[in-house]
Amino acid sequence: MELSSQLIKKNYQNKRLDKNSAIDQLVSIIENSEDIQVRIDSISVLADINANTDIVFKLLENLLISDTHEIIRYTAATVIERIFLDIALEPLNWVLEHEESLRCLLTVSKILGKIDTPHSRSLLKNKIDGITNEKIAESLKILFDKRPFESFSNLELSQIVENYFVITDLERKFGQINYQVRDGLISQLDLSDVSSHVFGWTILNRFPDFIEYLTSLDVLDLKFNRLTTVPETIGNLSSIKYLDLSYNKIKSLPNSIGSLNNLKYLNLRYNKIKSLPNSVGFLHSLTHLDLRANELTSLPSSINNLLNLELLDLHGNNLSKLNISFKGMSSLTQLELGLNSLEHIPKNIKFLKSLKKLGLGGNELSYLPNWIQVFQSLEVLNLFDNQLSVLPSSIGTLSNLKVLMLWNNSLTSLPKSFSALKNLKVLNLSWNRFESLPSWIGSLKSLEELCLWGNRVKCLPKTLENLTSLRILDLNFTDIEEIPNFLSELEKKGLNIFK
Repeated sequence: MELSSQLIKKNYQNKRLDKNSAIDQLVSIIENSEDIQVRIDSISVLADINANTDIVFKLLENLLISDTHEIIRYTAATVIERIFLDIALEPLNWVLEHEESLRCLLTVSKILGKIDTPHSRSLLKNKIDGITNEKIAESLKILFDKRPFESFSNLELSQIVENYFVITDLERKFGQINYQVRDGLISQLDLSDVSSHVFGWTILNRFPDFIEYLTSLDVLDLKFNRLTTVPETIGNLSSIKYLDLSYNKIKSLPNSIGSLNNLKYLNLRYNKIKSLPNSVGFLHSLTHLDLRANELTSLPSSINNLLNLELLDLHGNNLSKLNISFKGMSSLTQLELGLNSLEHIPKNIKFLKSLKKLGLGGNELSYLPNWIQVFQSLEVLNLFDNQLSVLPSSIGTLSNLKVLMLWNNSLTSLPKSFSALKNLKVLNLSWNRFESLPSWIGSLKSLEELCLWGNRVKCLPKTLENLTSLRILDLNFTDIEEIPNFLSELEKKGLNIFK
């Protein structure tokens, strides 16, 4: 019965086998087994026991150059790196010139970057000199004009080669793609909706292979694909500032997402994410977090650590409460909580004194608290699709308010304090229970759009003629039979009346 590689390793460590006997048994498994995983395990054990003999080197060299299985060639390369780094250049050079497997090419390039000899440097230089990609070649010309080639380390040269390999593979798979190059390295990569212009059945339904090698990426756009998972290797993109994964089918994020220390913009809207890892709280540079239209029922408390957030979009999830304190989030200017299951406005949002836009539409709110007045910077307030029958008079103190969306509630009147909203441009009262409008409506001198669609309003107050900025008056599905004559002058000045 053939011994397993792990048992051979154990017997060697327990000194039941000498090294040569252990090597002979492992080599026999590698050469004769038809089980790929068994062969891979045995190759790896050669490194574990430091089997640095001529026989083993010749075996690995042969596997690297001629084995039909990509994963065997890759494993052979990694073992050569571990125990034969000083004599690895000849087989590695062959791979560099003849290998087609991206995995193997990247592994060999990375190994060459670790070998600090003139020979390894020469191999990397030859590969760089042979780069035909116009964008990379042009960027390298500028780079080497600014900085002498001799000043680059082998590691830096290997990174240039690896970026070239990755982008070449992506172009082979998806045709013409958008990307930018800086100092010979890919800095921006746009693979959004990549399947739409690819012939045949090629689609992007998993994270692109080896993107983690593009460690100088600032921008990565993968929206409008069919991604279902994000790999742990995403954490290697340490330079990334802008990451767009929206409009996919992603169900979860890996913990490594918290390693992206420079990330400022994270767009995850329209996915299937049910929960977030606590590590999201380590994204201290984040200013834009878009989680619209996912399946979140709660949020990790670590989000309280995102003190630089300017936008937090949670619209269209399954949140019935919000366990975020918001203390210290003085930069937050946009908070979207619409289309959830909120019955009350979370009290903790009172700390967000800098809010300019607050979205609460599509919830189950039956009242607004008086403390709504704390948002003195508020410019847009969305309260549509709720169960509001009355509004607090304190809303009239929001002197910077420009847009107020109240459609589809149960309102019959507005508090007189509304007359103080001198900067209000859009007031949507559609599908409520208004039968009339107050005469003070004419004091809203900045009003440009007034929507009354679906109310039982029978007549309009003459003070509307004072609204010289009004451009849209929507009277569809109201009880008004004729347009009053006093609006004719406004029509001449550009007012559009819809009925």
